[in-house]
Amino acid sequence: MKIDAATRLYGIIGHPLGHTISPAMHNAAHEATGINAVYLAFPMKNIIQIKHTLRQLGIRGLSVTIPHKISIRRILDKIDPLALQIGSVNTLVRGKSDLWEGYNTDGPGAIRAILETGFTLAGKNVLILGSGGSARAIALSAAREKVNKIGIVSRNKRAAIHLARNIRMAKAGLKSTIDLFLVGKSAKASILPSANWESFVLTEPGQLQNYDLIIHTTPMGMFGHPSENEMLLPDDFLPRKAVVFDIVYKPALTPLIRAAKKRKMATIPGYTMLLHQGAMQFELFHNRPAPVEVMEKVLLAELKR
Repeated sequence: MKIDAATRLYGIIGHPLGHTISPAMHNAAHEATGINAVYLAFPMKNIIQIKHTLRQLGIRGLSVTIPHKISIRRILDKIDPLALQIGSVNTLVRGKSDLWEGYNTDGPGAIRAILETGFTLAGKNVLILGSGGSARAIALSAAREKVNKIGIVSRNKRAAIHLARNIRMAKAGLKSTIDLFLVGKSAKASILPSANWESFVLTEPGQLQNYDLIIHTTPMGMFGHPSENEMLLPDDFLPRKAVVFDIVYKPALTPLIRAAKKRKMATIPGYTMLLHQGAMQFELFHNRPAPVEVMEKVLLAELKR
């Protein structure tokens, strides 16, 4: 990689960053496309530090990760409508007149990963496992694809209701009723009736049989997480006709993916969301198609380390 006075600077901010895969992916993409740019990791704790760094180093674009995805909005000049609906930003681009624009490629990256398999979302019933930030990004992005119904399975009643309201308020093309399924301790708590959703205590496998796609968005099953050997749903609650997408990518064979394969269900690798959200960031940075195959090769090599 040649670096000179004309080299444009990009990077990722967060704290802690640890071993982030993003620099390897983006720098491989720069080399493959002949773009004179370098992508570095910037571990930073506070927004003021980030604001000064943007100004002093002449950075052209940034990926944003924990803990800055929400607070970073304060220093932006413009935020994409979907990122506003999601409530968080994972991509910064220096736009026209040097104004900073914020985007969210997490949800769209997951959607692209799904569509790349040949699965059609329009008219389908999608079940989201979880109700946190990733669930919100994916649910709102899925709604834009004109899915027929979105179901939410959550252990957190308050978060589930908040997510359902977000989806309905976004008016993103979803016309059918939203289903809320409570599990764990929340299953004992009732939800007030609403014209915007139907609520259920999840007790029988048959309650989920109408879903075509299951997307798992919680840390359960993640390597090193306290619940790495657990699942949000029992095996027999997985409808055999559904496709299963677990966004946890390490390990590749999470408890959910193992259970799905045992039931001979189609699955989507979790790393593909990371791949496509990164590819979409590249496209926002450089206004050209990303070399996805190159980025995928590097990503898989990094995950094997």
